[in-house]
Formats: sequence, structure tokens, C-alpha cells
Amino acid sequence: MGERSEAIANDFEKAVAEFRETIQQVPESKWSAVAEAEGWTVAQLAEHVAGQFPLEMEFITAGAEGKDLPAYSWDDINNKNDTRAANNASATKEQVLSTLEQHAPNVTAYIRGLDDSQLDNKRPLGLANGAEVTTQQLLEGGVLIDHVRGHLASIRSAL
Repeated sequence: MGERSEAIANDFEKAVAEFRETIQQVPESKWSAVAEAEGWTVAQLAEHVAGQFPLEMEFITAGAEGKDLPAYSWDDINNKNDTRAANNASATKEQVLSTLEQHAPNVTAYIRGLDDSQLDNKRPLGLANGAEVTTQQLLEGGVLIDHVRGHLASIRSAL
């Protein structure tokens, strides 16, 4: 573990804490409110964020290990997301928070265990037209931390 991985892990924990706090405060009457950007309900968005960490870790662990990143297309990702949203339209706040607590600590521990060379590993990302990205960019960007914060902003706007 290094200073960089510790800082990234702390940032992730902060994003997750903000997400958790917001979800805990959502009134039941707003759980079915629709977020304009995604066209999903608060329940669907919340479940998406909490349940997406295993898929995100496919990218992060591959990057950290210097392996090829998953070769998903945007159509693949969008289909996965739409299927997940349809299957979780009736997700409860308790289910979302339970899923979050099941996955987030493992992600945090993994991040803390990364060294600088793993954070600096560069791999081409198909979802970014083959642009090379570092593991750190995956962690901080739309694959993990910014993914949580982006959907959190959508949830807040729907409320």
C-alpha cells in the first residue's frame, strides 16, 4: 500500500459514504422518482451503483495486473445495465444498502493493497476507443469513483 492508493481508497470511501447517506434519507415517496439523465427510478439507480462493483472490478483488477481489460462494447454495457434496471425495478432501500455493504469494503481493501506500479499500469480501454488508461484513471474516473458520484448527482436531482 502506498500514499496514492490510500488517498484513492479514502476518496472512494467518501463517495460511498455520501451515496449511503443519501440513500438512507430518500423518503419512500421518492424511491420511484425518475432521474432524467438515465430514465431510471431512484431505486434502479441506487441498485445499479451498489450492485455494479463486481463488473467494475473486472476492469480494475485486469488493469492492476497488467492484463487486457474486458472487451465489452457500449452495447454490451448498456444491455447489462438495462437488464439489471428492469430486474431491479422493485429493489428496496434495505436491499440496496445490503448490496452496498457486501461489495464496497472489498473494493476499498483491494484499492488499499495496490502499489504505485499497479496504479500506473496502462491498458487500452475499448469503451474509450482503445485509448490507454491507467489503473488509477479507472479507479478515479467513470469506472468507479466518478461512476458513484455521477449517479449520486442524478439521484439527488430526481429528489
